[in-house]
Amino acid sequence: MKGARIAIFGLVVAAAMGFLLFKTLGTQAGVFYLTVDEFLAAPQEGRVRLSGWVEAGSIEKPAGGLNLSFAIRNEDGGLRIPVVFDAAKAGGRIPDTFQEGSPVVVTGEIQPDGTFRATQLLAKCPSKYEAADPADHPAGAGSD
Repeated sequence: MKGARIAIFGLVVAAAMGFLLFKTLGTQAGVFYLTVDEFLAAPQEGRVRLSGWVEAGSIEKPAGGLNLSFAIRNEDGGLRIPVVFDAAKAGGRIPDTFQEGSPVVVTGEIQPDGTFRATQLLAKCPSKYEAADPADHPAGAGSD
């Protein structure tokens, strides 16, 4: 009798853990991003994440407003997608590292006019934050 109780308790715990895991890894956790090239080759409807670089000279931000428009481009700069981001609807924040030429990931939907309406804007850390290559520094440089 005691063994059956332990087995039932174990099954209940395993089922609860499985349910929590399923809820945690639901649809959002499995969503990856598409590059500009991939998206333009096969546009998808509905919510999608796009990765690209902020095109130089494309950032437009009205004075005093939280609307932002810019274009993201592919790596070689040949393909682009215009993006509109309403920061007020996304909590009022634009990432500090958001700038021309920086890599970004935007989440949203493509509109009938070909503009991507972003509901989330993530600026990836620029390469200046990456560790320097020790081979680029002469021995003893920077030491006391």
